[in-house]
Amino acid sequence: MKTNRLTIKKLSSKTEILSTYPILKQRYLWMSLESFEEQISEMMARNNFKMVGAFLGDKLVGVSGYWILRMLYCGRYIQVSSFIVEEEKRGLGIGQKILKELQKIGRELGCEKIILDSFTENKKSHPLYFREGFHIRGFHFMKDL
Repeated sequence: MKTNRLTIKKLSSKTEILSTYPILKQRYLWMSLESFEEQISEMMARNNFKMVGAFLGDKLVGVSGYWILRMLYCGRYIQVSSFIVEEEKRGLGIGQKILKELQKIGRELGCEKIILDSFTENKKSHPLYFREGFHIRGFHFMKDL
């Protein structure tokens, strides 16, 4: 399948972001639409969370969330979140095009870095990140409260 019909669109409104639920549900199997809406509302209000969507024609085939933050160790950066390409569409360059768009947005917003977390068990995505110039800087530690 050719991806020359692929377009990347910014998704800024709550309605646009909520329309990504079917593709996000592929990764977050336990998440209900109600829970998704509640979390998105908070993320948008607190962090100005936005998304980009990759469309083949009218069909959404990939998404990524992002927000702009600042940390002392790296300055202003764009944080990538919930980066998902439909499984049957992987390997077609869609993820690469999403990352290019996120880098463009980051530059336009004065970011010095683009940062993403990837689960250690998500080994299929790691070659893409390395090809796109990402490197492993450290560990992301987590503890339930």
